[in-house]
Amino acid sequence: MKMYKKMAALMMILICVISLSTCTSVEPEATLYLDEMLKYAQARLDQVPGNSLRDIAADFDNYILGPNPLFVLIFGGATELHIPLFPYESGRIATACLSQFESPPDSSLFWDLAFVVRPNANLRAPIMHGDAGGVGGMTPSFSMDFYNVNQDHVDVDEFFGDQIDKINQALALVQPYQRTGEDRGAWTPHLEPYKSDYRIEMEEPEDADDAQKQAYTDAVLEAFKLFYDAYLTSLQENVSPEDDDALIQGNKNGADEIIDILYEEDFVAKMGPVMFKDQDAFDKYFLDAFWRQGYYGEAM
Repeated sequence: MKMYKKMAALMMILICVISLSTCTSVEPEATLYLDEMLKYAQARLDQVPGNSLRDIAADFDNYILGPNPLFVLIFGGATELHIPLFPYESGRIATACLSQFESPPDSSLFWDLAFVVRPNANLRAPIMHGDAGGVGGMTPSFSMDFYNVNQDHVDVDEFFGDQIDKINQALALVQPYQRTGEDRGAWTPHLEPYKSDYRIEMEEPEDADDAQKQAYTDAVLEAFKLFYDAYLTSLQENVSPEDDDALIQGNKNGADEIIDILYEEDFVAKMGPVMFKDQDAFDKYFLDAFWRQGYYGEAM
């Protein structure tokens, strides 16, 4: 299994090399919206009752990887990579993690934002997950979805209830940029069973001028805020903890399944062992800190 993942990671590196041969470097001002997304999410999580930073966050204070030749290829010539990581929890949230790649360290040049909110297993709620940015010279893109890992017991429409208007507002904003046809879902076929009808999967238009780039980033930021707020509001107001064994076990099984699938198939997971230069170090980041594998909430 480890050999397979290393081979897959090498293939990803080759893809990055090819893509970088036709791309220009990312300017710092082009990534400011990623920092704005991070700050909004942190502020919104601060409004969640009982929200707190998990102890594992201390292990990622000033967490820097390098030197690594891979960073030179992917991050515009930098040899080191800083990984700001903010893993939260609350009475209803098993994990709510925010993670970025900053390269060079202390440059405020952020290349992405990955985020997840996985609720406690005793709630009838989907998992919110997504990422934004343009790692590896790739076209800036944004994806965000509400993954239903327990379709026998969770209804996404019922979960959102009166918050669905915010979802529809966000979808209207991003509609001009949504991927269509064969491009849509091309990077995430492994997640098809869990995707919702409200999926955002968009990218910056080719050969966009400054005004078009600004319109794209404005749409990303506003849609992210609407989705994030609608989800956290619904999680707090539209569902309540239930002592239902079938619901709880279904959510546990579903969480285990999607984490396992992402670990085997996700782009970052395939590149991770090479970037971190250590499988255990990457597992701590991906499985323990970001996804919090095996934890399902208080008293679960």
